[in-house]
Parts: sequence; C-alpha cells; structure tokens
Amino acid sequence: MSYSMEYNYEPQQLDYANKVVLAPMVRVGTLPMRLTALKYGADIVYSEELIALKLRKMKRVYNKQLKTVDFVDPSEKDPKPMFRTCVLDHPNVLQLGVAEAVTALEAATVVSRDVDGIDLNMGCPKHFSVHAGMGSALLCKPEVATDILSTLKRNLPNPITAKIRLRDTVAETVDLLRRIEQTGVSAIAVHARFVPERPRDPAHWDLMREIIEVGQSAINVPLIVNGDVFKHEDIAKVKQLTGASSVMIARGAISNTSIFRPEAAPLDDVIRDYLRACVTHGTGHGNAKYTLQQILRDRKPKHRNDQVTHHAKSLETLCEAWDLQDFFRDATRPNAKRDHAAAFDDAGANSGHSGAPILDRLEATGEVSVKTDAHAS
Repeated sequence: MSYSMEYNYEPQQLDYANKVVLAPMVRVGTLPMRLTALKYGADIVYSEELIALKLRKMKRVYNKQLKTVDFVDPSEKDPKPMFRTCVLDHPNVLQLGVAEAVTALEAATVVSRDVDGIDLNMGCPKHFSVHAGMGSALLCKPEVATDILSTLKRNLPNPITAKIRLRDTVAETVDLLRRIEQTGVSAIAVHARFVPERPRDPAHWDLMREIIEVGQSAINVPLIVNGDVFKHEDIAKVKQLTGASSVMIARGAISNTSIFRPEAAPLDDVIRDYLRACVTHGTGHGNAKYTLQQILRDRKPKHRNDQVTHHAKSLETLCEAWDLQDFFRDATRPNAKRDHAAAFDDAGANSGHSGAPILDRLEATGEVSVKTDAHAS
C-alpha cells in the first residue's frame, strides 16, 4: 500500500437546520454507504460510532492508490483503516464512543482536520458501550457528558453535536437538552425511543413534539429527530408532527439509500452504486457483504440475489451477482486509475456532485493540495 502523510482539507462550518441526515450505524456507516447517501441527496452523513480509546492511537495517512485519507494503527504490519474518508465524503460527521473528556479530545484531534463535525454518542444501549461508560450510560451522567462536549468545543474548530435517547420523562429530557446546549453544541439529535426500547418498538413522535414544545423557549439549537422514517414522505411528516428542525434516517436508508430524494431509485441500481463505491475505495468483502445482507434482510418475497449474496466469498463474487463484473475487473486491474467519481457516473444528474475526477480538478484549482512525503512507508 502506498502512503504519504499530507492531504489538506478545510472542514466546513455546518448548518444543521432543515437538513436530512444519514444516521450513524455500526458497520454500515462506512465510506461507501456515506458516499451513496450523499449521491442520493443526504445533506450530512454520520460515520459509524468509533471508539475513542482506539481512535486516539491511529495514524493519519494519505492513500495515494485509493485517493483516500486513512486512519490506521501504526503498530500493525498490514494496517487496515479504522476510518477512511475522501474528498467526496462531505459534509460528514464522525461519531465518537467515549466515556471521558481527555480521551475524547485526543481521539477527535486525530481526525479533526478531515471531518466537518464531531458527534458524541449518548444513545447506544448496547452492553459493550454501556458497561464502559459510553453511549446511553452518559444519559445518567450529564456532568460527564457536558464535560466531554465542553472540552471538544473549547479545543476544536469543528462544530460539536450529541445524539441522545429519551429520558424517563419529558421534563428530564428537556433538562438534558438544555444542559447539552449550554456547552455550545451546534445541534442535538434525539432518537425518539427510550433506552430499553429496540427498533421493533414504535418511535415516540408524540413525545418529541411535547419535548420540543416545552423546551422551545430555552433550546435554540436545531433538534434532529431520529426514528421510524422509512419513506421519503415520512421526512415531511415527522417534521410536521414533532416540530423538529431536521431528520435523521437509519433503517430507511439501509432499506433503500435513495430515500433522501423524492423519487426512489430501483433497489438494484442503488446496490450497484454502493458496490461501485466499495470497489473504488478499497472496502473489504466482509463489510460490503454485511451491508448488503442488511439491505436485503426481511424482504418479502426474498430478492433473487439474497442467497448468492449470503454465500459470496469475495467482493468480486458480490460484483458478479449484481452484474458489475466488468466494472470490478477494470477497477482492480494493475495500475488502474482510481478516481472518486468512477463509482457515480451519473452523480451530477442526481445530487449536484460533479461526475468529473474531483480530486484532480481540486488539485488543479488549488482548492486541495496533495503533498508526497518521501519518507512515508
């Protein structure tokens, strides 16, 4: 793998009002999914949760072959990136899983020049997060959460946000939102479920409306509602019913990532876009296969490619199942030119992202500079 140290990106100052956002999703929210969501109209995309204790040890390197910025463990002989981004992966927000402020700042500092925002996960109810004092454990430790957020805000140029779940009462939730806002965050996302609840339990849009009505005089940052948005029409519906400024989509975006635009694209076309992004940006077979399985699960009748996807042993096999064998062969041949737009040959028509070789164009105009470090491994 060919690495150099320098690739300069100027993070954006994000406006979270009136936006439709790709939610952070474990294992799914990697670079190809974020790029696919942006192509189909997402305003902002969140990464999967990254554990700060590990992220703070990562080394930032520019992958000249893939034209990506990778964050890798320098102690590994053949490092695989914990986080990968590229010039098209914006506006993006990296979500941190962390239990205290010092580690949060150390980890966020590693990635701050390559992401537009940093988000604190205060909602994950899974045991691995809660037992370590992360995720929804922070809902019961507002002093710790606010210390983390204040520390990030005080030391980083990036906008800082938090994603929470509902507290036991409307009053408790409003109080938590107020305390979080006082740290200087730019927005707060609220998953409209209680901690014990799972996706099978309906999201509480009614409680979100009450929370927003009660807190409207004291909460001035955009509130982003998350939960049970499965069709494009649900975006306007949840905003009307809750009064939320913005909407965050998780499972609806997995089911069909074109949910961000008014007219849904055929699922097969969306999956091919996703796979092109996987090939172009060096995504491993395991992550691609897992995401496709999440896309295809619970479909009735089952998709014709359900079984071949399940049994696929390589990214090449996945591409063959979705009629992308020629694309895979051309993109992976020795010395094949990599450009970010290759995965999205009609992107300009759908989302406003240019179909030109973006990085080359930005280098030519001086908007982005790529420097080579001859001493890099």
